[in-house]
Amino acid sequence: MPELAEVETVRKNLDQFLRGQIIKEVAVDATDKFLYAFAGAKKVQKALAGAKITGSGRVGKYFWLELDKKPWPIFHLGMTGSVTIFFPGKKISKKKVWEGLKLQSKQDQSSPVRLWFCRFLIKMQNGTEVALIDPRRFGRIWLSDDPSNHPRIKKLGFDPLVKFPTANELHKRISKRRLAIKTVLLDQKLFAGIGNYLADEILFQTKMSPHRSGSELSLKDVTNLRKNIIAIIKKAVALDANYELFPKTWLFHHRWGKSKTAKVSTGQKIIHDEISGRTTAWVPTIQK
Repeated sequence: MPELAEVETVRKNLDQFLRGQIIKEVAVDATDKFLYAFAGAKKVQKALAGAKITGSGRVGKYFWLELDKKPWPIFHLGMTGSVTIFFPGKKISKKKVWEGLKLQSKQDQSSPVRLWFCRFLIKMQNGTEVALIDPRRFGRIWLSDDPSNHPRIKKLGFDPLVKFPTANELHKRISKRRLAIKTVLLDQKLFAGIGNYLADEILFQTKMSPHRSGSELSLKDVTNLRKNIIAIIKKAVALDANYELFPKTWLFHHRWGKSKTAKVSTGQKIIHDEISGRTTAWVPTIQK
């Protein structure tokens, strides 16, 4: 599932390439009852057609486009959603490519709606096209006059890249939780946008066991945790969430597949446990 780093990368690239552009065409699949479960396909089409994109926003794993008219579209990419930007006739370096948002020239000149698993597509007046690809259909679109006050956004907790509380404030909240710290990090009502791989990476870099109870963490523990939450997410975003460019010392490169022989770059063994129904990769010899 795209996590905060991937979604922020989508948002900032859409903002960079679409701000100030006018939406010429909106292609929707009116038979798709999943993506348009909360905002009908025709309503989405009507809301966006002819609008100028004036900005963007994001909280956690939700992002939206700001238009010169309302309502505005809110997006969630679900488990397998991604966004592709096509630039007519313009070649883009492969370093700009990541699994979730691909910047590329459009090679297939056939109808863009024929893209595999394309659920939504907009075409700008300058020829740029943006497609939402979602093989498993867990992505959703909403329409709202005020996304930041939409019920789904309002219920989210702190976003590490927007307004993140002090260590003291976090400690007060975490110390009330008797659950494993891995579970606490995945609670979107407290940490908006942190998903499974980011939580594992944060705990690895903090040298903290995912099994430790939130209630037993000291202020010093939470201060260190907070520092790594911000540092890791900012690093991933700075690299456009391009996994190949993540530091070689990160757990990320070795955590997948549940291999019994998996090791981190320094040779310590990775253990795979299940915490709150989620696979958790960690290194007991490092994380205490």
